[in-house]
Amino acid sequence: MSKKGKPKICICLSGKTIEENLRILERYRAVVDYVELRADCLEPSERFNIRSFPEKAQLPCILTIRRKQDGGNFEDGEGVRLVLFAKALSFPKPDAKANYAFVDLEDDFRTPVIEEACHTFGTRIVRSHYFHDGIPENFDTAYEQIAQEDDEIPKLVVNPQSSADFIRFLEWAIRVPKREHLLIATGAYGIVSHVLAWRFGSMWTYASPLHSGMEIAAPSHFDPFDLRNIYNFDLVNEQTELYSLIGQHSILASLSPYLHNKAFREMGKDALLVPTPVDSFADGLKILELLGGKGAAITVPFKEDVLPFLAFHSTDVKRIGACNTLVRRGDAWAGYNTDADGFERSLLEFLGKQDLSGCRATIIGAGGAAKSIALALFRKGARCLVLNRTYSAGRDLARKYNFLYSHLDDRASDLISEYSDIIVQATSVGMREELDPISFYEFKGSEVVFDLIYHPSKTLLLKRAEEAGCRVLNGYKMLCYQAAGQYKLWMDEPPPDIYAQLEQPKFS
Repeated sequence: MSKKGKPKICICLSGKTIEENLRILERYRAVVDYVELRADCLEPSERFNIRSFPEKAQLPCILTIRRKQDGGNFEDGEGVRLVLFAKALSFPKPDAKANYAFVDLEDDFRTPVIEEACHTFGTRIVRSHYFHDGIPENFDTAYEQIAQEDDEIPKLVVNPQSSADFIRFLEWAIRVPKREHLLIATGAYGIVSHVLAWRFGSMWTYASPLHSGMEIAAPSHFDPFDLRNIYNFDLVNEQTELYSLIGQHSILASLSPYLHNKAFREMGKDALLVPTPVDSFADGLKILELLGGKGAAITVPFKEDVLPFLAFHSTDVKRIGACNTLVRRGDAWAGYNTDADGFERSLLEFLGKQDLSGCRATIIGAGGAAKSIALALFRKGARCLVLNRTYSAGRDLARKYNFLYSHLDDRASDLISEYSDIIVQATSVGMREELDPISFYEFKGSEVVFDLIYHPSKTLLLKRAEEAGCRVLNGYKMLCYQAAGQYKLWMDEPPPDIYAQLEQPKFS
């Protein structure tokens, strides 16, 4: 795709001084196309210097003075704001780069003197409306209110409170007549509208310089370097094949997009994996289908919920009773599970072994991930103990492989000691909270402890085990190897070596 047609990035600068904003802009200049000066974030004494910003920035500039009621910082009243807009747009210079290319005006701020100045001097108006607490009852009505002038750029910002809200927004955005506009959904549910801004017909996506320590300008902004380096903004286009990472809000910390999109770039694949936080698997699948996606990676807690939607179940899906990979086959979905293979490869590599004959292992959990672990350990000859808070679920999993089972509480301490060669933590406990699912167990120092969580890189469980002298491993390598299996299924070719070679990134 040509440079002209590639997805555009607008960096939002919310520094307190013009100098600070320009300094940060220099770090990002090579990867951004537009720059928004959030003049409402400037110190009051700095606001009267905004006229000089475009000439110094030397990029197409958007002037925004956002009111408190619209999510900004400006509280000095409309009279003062009008004066600032007038000062910023006055005395246009022959060099267009020295003038503001755009000015963001709310739909209730209709001031003829400012609008006339924009028309006269070639500054385009971005006509915006914000729904901070949800979505409008009628999208068409809301959009028509800001799309009255052909030469203005309508900007509709909504804040979906659920994945069902986002689906309503997406269904509308897909069918809205194409024109230059900006359609944005904020918050976790709206992530897709930022990564795939061009699929929504948006002229650009907004980003904040997060890696430079500047405060985020609006919820759900990415850093421009992440849009480039993780989401391949310099490569993707309207023909790019889409894949989803379907899960709950915790997937926003997932490294799956980093892994897969890095591999797609290396192998020259016109493909992209996008995180899709949803409340139910059905909503995730609906979004994937609306976007014309070709496949998906499924995370907890939806690995079992996906099963009724599958026209084909792989052997591992049937044995495990969980699916982590969707592949489009004609008009239907095929389900696979690469978790067992990923776990098996990462554990044996860590141990330097070919099998686990004679090993006694404890599995903590009985959900979709634990089911994959149980199969892998069974295939490699280990004898296992399954511990789970819901006793019946742990029992049902253990009985499939003639494993021992028990309650996940201090009553299991002695049993863990008997099955302590390997301890595998396969629940989400520790991902967002400082919790240890077996805090009652005292490590001997001889155990190998494998926590499937990799963000944080060391959970409380792993820290405690390591302090006791245990060998510990997080789930990053398992993630890499199960992702390699997904690549093979999606692309129908062997995965590149990058899945085995990438070290866990520092930002994780």
